[in-house]
Amino acid sequence: MRNKQRRFIADTLIKFVPRFFRLMVVALPLVLAFYCFTCESSPRRSEDRIYCQATGSLPFLSQPEAYNPQPPANAPIIVTGQASKITNNSAIIQGMVNAHGLSTAVWLQYRIVNGTSRSTVATQTVIGTSDTEISIRIIELLPGATYHYRLVGKNDAGTSYGKELSFTTVDINSSIAAETTPPTGSIRINAGDHCTNSLTVTVNLSATDNTGITGYYLSANATPPSQYSTGWTSIPATTEYLDEVSYTLDNGDGDNAVYVWYKDASGNISDTTSDTIIVDTTPPRITIQIPTSDQTYTTTNETMSIGGNASDDINEVSSIIWTNSRGKDDTKRNMVDWIIPNIDLARGDNVITVKASDRVGNTGIAKITITYITGDNVPWVTTGPAASVTTDLATLSGTVHAMGLTTAWFQYGTSSGHYSNTSSVQDIEDVERDKPIGNRISGLQAGTTYYYRLVARNSAGAASGAEMTFVTQPLKGRIYGKVVLLQKGEAIESVKIRLKGTKTKKKSFPCDIF
Repeated sequence: MRNKQRRFIADTLIKFVPRFFRLMVVALPLVLAFYCFTCESSPRRSEDRIYCQATGSLPFLSQPEAYNPQPPANAPIIVTGQASKITNNSAIIQGMVNAHGLSTAVWLQYRIVNGTSRSTVATQTVIGTSDTEISIRIIELLPGATYHYRLVGKNDAGTSYGKELSFTTVDINSSIAAETTPPTGSIRINAGDHCTNSLTVTVNLSATDNTGITGYYLSANATPPSQYSTGWTSIPATTEYLDEVSYTLDNGDGDNAVYVWYKDASGNISDTTSDTIIVDTTPPRITIQIPTSDQTYTTTNETMSIGGNASDDINEVSSIIWTNSRGKDDTKRNMVDWIIPNIDLARGDNVITVKASDRVGNTGIAKITITYITGDNVPWVTTGPAASVTTDLATLSGTVHAMGLTTAWFQYGTSSGHYSNTSSVQDIEDVERDKPIGNRISGLQAGTTYYYRLVARNSAGAASGAEMTFVTQPLKGRIYGKVVLLQKGEAIESVKIRLKGTKTKKKSFPCDIF
């Protein structure tokens, strides 16, 4: 039985093995050819390229050169330039772009070996047909690391890539491991000025450190910060730091102190240093007391001396400047109790403006109007409003600047420009100021418009104010009376009555005979 099985297996092998080998000889070349065709026609995987996209973070494989496809016609020309101003955490990349007349967006791709590929977030736009230099600053780099980078440009015609270059950041880890010496620094406000009239100042900062200054901390509070406090301003690491920054004081007028601390790459913090400046935003106080503390004054003299007082709570008064609206001016220095003698006056109103300035430029102002009159001036007359108007009474008012012995009265009537009535006459002798004039007139008609003006006369002539108007009140209410029969005759059944002094039409009334 066993012999039969063995013989059957042997016969089967002898029958099929040659056929199998003949099949393999034919099929194997076909399989190899198909495999090779498939490999050649498949595109490169994205992992085979250093940069696969224009933006975003991509894995990097350590190829010696970036994948740079041939750009299409009119795509931008990109030239990657050298890195400069390299620190432990930043660098500036230069380059050149020719946009070929199309608006072109340009950005930077960079990465470390076996690290993540990164692109700058902000792009620069280049337009034109000429070569254009660009500069891109990258920050938050690792110290002592080698970075590979290139510029990329894209316009409507396509995307172009610059040549890949590299740089190495400054290695500070080895030098700062045992560094415990803090930075030394100073501060000056407004280049050392003693005082200012603005709360916004310029702070001059200066510091040095062996391993590099990496930040500063400004405050109006003298409490030192820690290296982890919020409020530190980061700067590129440098062994010598000089800068000017704007700072807003918050203590108002008076002494204002600003404190500063500097921090190095090891976390050491400098001792407290500060500077103080006096803030004065309040103008000086100035008053005019001579010839009067009032705002107006009248004189018959052609010159006038004025004087007063000026003071300042923080800074001394540095100058008193006066001007006359009629064309005169002068300056007095360092005067608190000041006087300006013999100011020439022009006829009429002279507005004298006096300005007091302190050392930081704040200015206080006082004014007085001095009226210069002469003996040959006619009066100045102003017609005022009517008051207390009834059916037959009214009070008229006005002012007269007499310019010498003067008489004044009111003219009035029921037609504009024609005055059939005059009030009583008043005498005026006050030549230094305006004199109020008032007059109560009577005998007026009810419900009537009256036109009036004030008139004044002195030895130089007469003057009148502007014409004004008022309307008397109309008559109102019932009127009662009697009709008396004076002769015998027929009985009177009705009469027509018109009331004198009114505009009521004649009207018939029934009446009784007495």
